[in-house]
Amino acid sequence: MAKTYPLLALFEAQHTLPQALQTDAVLQAVARRQAQRSYQVLKRRPVNVRRYVDSLVWQPREIRAIGQALNRLYLADPALHAAVLPLLGTAGRYPRYAALPDTAVLRLAWQDAAQGLNRIARVYLAGMVPRYPVVDSISFERHDAALAQAVRKALLARTKSSRRRPAAFYTLSLQAARMALRLNGRDEAARYEPLGAGLNAAPRAAVAHTDWARFPYSLILVPGLGPEQAGVSLDSLGAFRCRLAAVRYRAGQAPFLVVSGGHVHPNKTPYCEAVEMKKYMVEKLGLPDAAVLIEPHARHTTTNLRNTARIVYAFGFPADKPMLIVTDASQSRSIVDMAERCRKELGYVPYRDLKRLSELETSCFPVPEARQPDPFDPLDP
Repeated sequence: MAKTYPLLALFEAQHTLPQALQTDAVLQAVARRQAQRSYQVLKRRPVNVRRYVDSLVWQPREIRAIGQALNRLYLADPALHAAVLPLLGTAGRYPRYAALPDTAVLRLAWQDAAQGLNRIARVYLAGMVPRYPVVDSISFERHDAALAQAVRKALLARTKSSRRRPAAFYTLSLQAARMALRLNGRDEAARYEPLGAGLNAAPRAAVAHTDWARFPYSLILVPGLGPEQAGVSLDSLGAFRCRLAAVRYRAGQAPFLVVSGGHVHPNKTPYCEAVEMKKYMVEKLGLPDAAVLIEPHARHTTTNLRNTARIVYAFGFPADKPMLIVTDASQSRSIVDMAERCRKELGYVPYRDLKRLSELETSCFPVPEARQPDPFDPLDP
């Protein structure tokens, strides 16, 4: 959850902040109302999970009231102001909002968190259709009795006590979201963290010693392709993309390759596209381990591009040097027209100056906005 909701993660990490937030009358009143209506549903047998989710989610007026209260506290409480300010600035976790006043960024950061938590409850408890239903849907059948019992057992006592004295105003929603993802086995966002360790330890260490002037591109991005057949670790077309990229790497086009793709196809596959592609490149194609980075979370081409841009900023790649994207002709054509899909799904385009170089190659530059987490995709925020 820390990756998805930086503002709530800050509240959780700063032990003095939740105490300050707990004493605010507006925040307490909204939290009590939420707990009361949730308790009224959970105390009944059998629990109607859809009705419970309707009672749990933040209403628009509640989101607005909490945003206004947070702004008031931010301006009045020096400790809260000092703790939250680094999160909101140009170098903070919300670069898409960086041009706005601090209070506007704080309000939008809270709005993102509230709407994101609502979405997790609706998708992974109530069964609402997610962005990518084939690979991201709920794991339970409609009206599943085991799910209802698990929800009641986990949250009844919490909602009962929160009617009288709530913990931090966001606690009930955050606990419900964590429970929903855990019950559905959806821990994809937490796998392979910290990203700079494990399979990325050697290449990340090599970044600091790279002579970037020798290369026209900062990296070669290889988008993954998950096999639809269960038990298959690497799709043949994914291996083909790896071979194409290896040729460019050996020609000195870039000092690193980024293989990008998560646990996607088929649904809940044990195989990670990026991990399997790195194995293929190192073990079969003979590329250096220190030259191949994994980006193991992307679930679509849009986030292949976005997450690779994040690696540029997180690992110290030069952001003013273009990235080279190498893939098969069909995907390469789709990447040229990817901007509108990015706007629709992500709300912005996570790259700039995209150019079609050949049938198999495109290039682009990363943009800082790509660093901002997506509150509506808990499997790859």
